[in-house]
Amino acid sequence: MILLQYRMRALRAIQSFRLFAPVALTLLGGVGIPALTPAPAHAQQQFGIVDFQECAKQSKLKKDLDGQFETFKRSMLSVFNRLKEGNAIYLTKQEMTELAAIYEKGDKTTPAEKTRATDLQKKADQSAGTLNRLSGTVGVLKDDEKKELERLNALQNEGIPILNEIGADYERRITEKGTIFETQLEKIVKDAVKKVALEKNLALIFNANVVIYAATDITEDVVKLLQK
Repeated sequence: MILLQYRMRALRAIQSFRLFAPVALTLLGGVGIPALTPAPAHAQQQFGIVDFQECAKQSKLKKDLDGQFETFKRSMLSVFNRLKEGNAIYLTKQEMTELAAIYEKGDKTTPAEKTRATDLQKKADQSAGTLNRLSGTVGVLKDDEKKELERLNALQNEGIPILNEIGADYERRITEKGTIFETQLEKIVKDAVKKVALEKNLALIFNANVVIYAATDITEDVVKLLQK
């Protein structure tokens, strides 16, 4: 499959989904377009070339997919940052996953879900505050305070990898979204190439970056078709 810069963007975004360690749609590589419907026997069999990368870059669909991809990526990163900055590591795995799901709904969140999110956020903040207070206590802690400190430390240590798991899931979803967009763009460009090639009675089309010279370059015609 032809690779788009979506995957490159996804890889860069992945670095943001780490708690304590931390499209322009450019087509990469060469691609040969499969043989098309043979031209009539009396027609001269010709080969053509097309700049597949340029066609994808100039297509009308590209701008739409670019915007969708960036919006989705920003959404995932925003949810992760809310969890990270909101002390979600002091919640259980079930609670953290639930809170993340509510955050993902954005404007579609129901009043009940908003209340639940507020309750979970308060719980997380209270745990973080208690841990900071007990950790900074000068002198001997009472037995119940020691137990609470141990509990909160354990909760924090368990919460870090849980949050990182959520981040890894967001990475996967971003990559999957990019793959879906790749397929959509690749198909529409191939369909346009096929249409133009048939109109010009061309038997085979090659990507321009793997051919030194060809008498017929249909790039401009394909771009015009993709911009309609």
